Amino acid sequence: MNSSPYKRRLQHGFTLLELMIVTAIVGILASLALPSYQAYVYRAKAAEVVAVIDKIHTVLAILQAETGATLGRPINIVPNLESSKNRATYPMVYCLRPVGNTHCGDLKPLTGLTRAELTFAHLGVDLSVNSGADPFTQKVGQYKVSVNEDYTLTRNNPALRVTAQQTILAVHHIMKPHTYKEILRIDKNMSSVYLYMTMNGTRP
Repeated sequence: MNSSPYKRRLQHGFTLLELMIVTAIVGILASLALPSYQAYVYRAKAAEVVAVIDKIHTVLAILQAETGATLGRPINIVPNLESSKNRATYPMVYCLRPVGNTHCGDLKPLTGLTRAELTFAHLGVDLSVNSGADPFTQKVGQYKVSVNEDYTLTRNNPALRVTAQQTILAVHHIMKPHTYKEILRIDKNMSSVYLYMTMNGTRP
């Protein structure tokens, strides 16, 4: 028997209500996953910085072996005032400070690490290294790595500023267990973290 032309046809597809429910569920799941994804992204960015921090440790260990002296006393790592002339290639400098002296004598370039390796323009941060001059790095084997927001790059770039801040927070989270002292600063003017470490990786 032929079906009646007036027989109600079956509906195909989704109703508007069903689509709204699915959209709401997807939105909720996305909002829950987004923070975890962002944390993963910034942790990956921080890994770039941590890799250079690890290289700094290696370079300083080689310096101790080559000089037969120890970091903090008498080896001092100080800022290179000439670096502003050629930021990309000028190395850091060090000196062997005689016992009783308060200032460095003959400054020598620290080979194996250039300013270019300490600068992360795409992250809006740069690194600096210090030993002997900071009050907390004057004992044998102590040094400090500073991870600083490069305000010259971030002040007119809000997105890069967020990247710099989140990268610094991620570096702090990763490196904190390996420090004997750490100072984290995140505010509207500048973001930075100071990581105080020893060459043998133990707390003094």
